[in-house]
Amino acid sequence: MGGLVGVVAFDELWSVSKFVYYGLLASHNRGDNYVVVLSNGRSLKSVGGDITHLLLNKDSLNLLEGYVGVGGVYSQGDRYEGKYTYLSDNGYELSLLVDGYVDCSVLDIGRKIVKLVNLGYKLVEAFVEVIKGVRGVYSLLLITNKSEVITYRSVPGLTPLHLGGYGFDLTLIATESVPINILGGELRSAVSPGKYVYLSPDLVTVGEVPTDGVVNHAICAFEYIYMARHDSILDGIDVYSIRKSLGEELGRRFKYDVDVVVGVPETAIPYALGFAKVLGRDLEYGFITTGVKVRTAIKGDPLERLIGVQLKLNPVKYVFSGRRVAIVDDSLVRGLTVKSIIQILRNKFGVKEVHVVIGSPKLINNCPYGKEIPPKDELLAANLSDELAVKYVEADSITWLSVDEVSKVFSNYGMNLCTGCFLGGCLVRGGCS
Repeated sequence: MGGLVGVVAFDELWSVSKFVYYGLLASHNRGDNYVVVLSNGRSLKSVGGDITHLLLNKDSLNLLEGYVGVGGVYSQGDRYEGKYTYLSDNGYELSLLVDGYVDCSVLDIGRKIVKLVNLGYKLVEAFVEVIKGVRGVYSLLLITNKSEVITYRSVPGLTPLHLGGYGFDLTLIATESVPINILGGELRSAVSPGKYVYLSPDLVTVGEVPTDGVVNHAICAFEYIYMARHDSILDGIDVYSIRKSLGEELGRRFKYDVDVVVGVPETAIPYALGFAKVLGRDLEYGFITTGVKVRTAIKGDPLERLIGVQLKLNPVKYVFSGRRVAIVDDSLVRGLTVKSIIQILRNKFGVKEVHVVIGSPKLINNCPYGKEIPPKDELLAANLSDELAVKYVEADSITWLSVDEVSKVFSNYGMNLCTGCFLGGCLVRGGCS
């Protein structure tokens, strides 16, 4: 999982480092590692590392001068070293940031583009010539020391990408819509699959990368279910609305009686709102989050996941003590988070019953397109029957949505959904990992 941010000013008097900084903070839900590259029209300067260091020391960005900048955040298992490259040849500098999966190294893509530019190709011509031979599911940002930027969304369309503006002074680029809003900009549109946008202080052009064969477009279900922020709009669809609708569908499927509904913060809260509405039960604020937000499902180290659970989910005794509780979460990956919660609730708070309610289908496969989902042998639903899964997490029941139920909700929004992680296999032609 990753996220991209780009800022292009049309006047050299602008300094965009702080814009990129706050754009990355607004994308922190998508990763813990970052890289920033700025161009001042003469050279490229970059900085990268752990985003928590950036939170504590944003002054490091003050050392980077430029009126054009790009940045990316990447999760721990998808570190930016493999998704970012910098090249310099005969005074021409280029950096490339990728979110998603490509069938060749990012470094090779950059080298081919630089080689063609040095042979006399214009940047856009070189970019199209190289990218039309790259398979995969990805979005990218390219920046040069000439203050040129290209952003592109690959043909399958599974990785979101959006454009916005800050008056007539700045063009803003982001994976999700939220960084554009937080920077004071206006969301203009999503970048269509297969399209690129070239930006420089003097010119903006839109074009399409030609493809061989038939590619069907789809939207990644996991983006809407887990990855994106509640306040995002992806491809014109409100994420919050989708999640609340999925919660309502859960309420219609649920067959047990409970006293109270609690959503796991923060992603599951809209699900819990919809679920509680259908059940006619109170929705309580049952867990308190401590410190920096932790996405435990994408943490690779077991100790980090365990500590992350304790940090993000400290129970409120009043809500749980002696009650029958439905705990609503967006997804059930390894089961460690919900198992840890239930053990605490049973051992310390004396809950009568704990029913786990999941706003997505069973995860039975890692993503065929390189989205960061743990390996199949770590996925709870892929390796245990329903009965064993209930015993493992120490719940009284687990309720998942079916793929058909999720697809029905998404179809109400006119969306063609990729459900490869729920069904297995390569469902969208255009390049599996």
